[in-house]
Amino acid sequence: MSAAQAASAFLRPSATTRLKEAAFFFTYNNNSASARLCMGRRGAERTFGEADDYPTTEEDTVVDEETLQSNLDRAIQEEDYTRAAKIRDDLRILHEDTEASVLAANARFYNAFKNGDLTAMYSIWAKGDHVYVVHPGAGRISGYDVVLQSWEMVCNADYEFPLNIDLKNIEVHVRGDLAYVTCLELVKSKGRTWGKQIATNVFEKVDGAWYICVHHASHIEE
Repeated sequence: MSAAQAASAFLRPSATTRLKEAAFFFTYNNNSASARLCMGRRGAERTFGEADDYPTTEEDTVVDEETLQSNLDRAIQEEDYTRAAKIRDDLRILHEDTEASVLAANARFYNAFKNGDLTAMYSIWAKGDHVYVVHPGAGRISGYDVVLQSWEMVCNADYEFPLNIDLKNIEVHVRGDLAYVTCLELVKSKGRTWGKQIATNVFEKVDGAWYICVHHASHIEE
C-alpha cells in the first residue's frame, strides 16, 4: 500500500465513535535520560560502598542493568546482604529512569503528532528500512522515507492544529535497547473526531537516545 493510500485511510474519521473532549496532557521532560546509571547523580550523591567502607570500583560507579544484576548475584552469593540491598535500590532507580526516558520519547512523538510538526516528526524516528507504521484502517508502510511521507500527508491535511489528543491506559515495557508503549488514543480536531485507536509504539535506543521505530494504531468501536 502506498503512503498516499495509507494516509487517506488514516484521515477518515470514525462516524460511530464519540470522543470526549480532553486536552493533550503530557508534561514529560524532552531530555532522554541515559540507560546507564551514574550512581553519584541522584539523591545523596553516593557511590557503592562509601557508607559502609566497601571498595568502590569503576563498574560500581557507572553501570548498566546487566552489570548491576551481575553485582547483585555476586553479593548474594557472598552473603553480602547490605550491598545486595543497595544494588537492588540502584536497579529500581535504573528501571524507573529508563521507563521515564521511553515515556519522554513517546511524549515527543505525540507532541509532534498533536502539533503537525514535521521537523520534530523527522527527528524522532529511527532511520532505516526496519521502521514501519500502520495507520488506522491502512496497511503496513515500511522504511524511513516512506513512513515520513505518510506523516507529511497527515500533518499537511486540512486540520486545525494543534489536535486534542488524550492517551489512556498507558503502559511501558523495556527490554534492553528495545521498549514499547501501549495506549488508547482519543483524538479530536476541530469539528471532527478521529475515533478511538489502540496504539503500540516501539522504541529503540541509538547512541543513548530513544527513537520510535514502529507505530501501529487500529480503530476500535465502542
